Amino acid sequence: MKVFLPNSEVDERIAKLIRSFRKQMNGETAAQMEKRGIRYKLNFGVGLVTLREKAKSLPGDAEMADRLWHRRIRETMILASLIIPKEEMNFERGLEWSELIDNCELVEQASLNVYGKVESAEKLVEEWFKSDIGHLNALAFYTLGWMFRFGEVSDTLLDKGLSSAGLKSGADVFCLYRGVAHFIRQMLRAKPEVKDRCASLIKVYEQSNRENLNWLASEIREEIEYL
Repeated sequence: MKVFLPNSEVDERIAKLIRSFRKQMNGETAAQMEKRGIRYKLNFGVGLVTLREKAKSLPGDAEMADRLWHRRIRETMILASLIIPKEEMNFERGLEWSELIDNCELVEQASLNVYGKVESAEKLVEEWFKSDIGHLNALAFYTLGWMFRFGEVSDTLLDKGLSSAGLKSGADVFCLYRGVAHFIRQMLRAKPEVKDRCASLIKVYEQSNRENLNWLASEIREEIEYL
């Protein structure tokens, strides 16, 4: 657990935020998330729209974002990903934060809100592809997908993404398959010329008897037909 030096001003602001989340607590939503395998140290079940509105009222503050993230409360972590200044998300901090990502909601929110928009994204994605942790592999694919939406992706990283999308090994978590689908969907919309390379993945997936790979084949085929 990361230890922070005392900062009474920031700590009070965070305590105030947590009190407000407690007042807005939706136990039913939190319970449903738990049933779907989305687990946190603490979850108040506050809606994402509410969290995004709250973020608009807060200044971009790296220290506060860091402290919020390491509270490991659902609402503070998502809020942290929304207020961290993009220039402050360097490679080291990006890796440190990703070590606490262990569910698909955080994969989706962190990749969309911050990772897919920062200069360190390419280096981070390459590192996550090396991992044998399913949620980090999923984070790589989701982040890479958003990189195609928000900026540019090198041919080297594109090739790495397509190679990794073969899913020859790795953890069998559905979030990973959703991440691959997101990556391919965004890549095709940005670079339709890779359609044939994506179509070849369908054959790879269909040769497997794994239900998740068959689902992925269907998702990619639908995207290609849409184009």
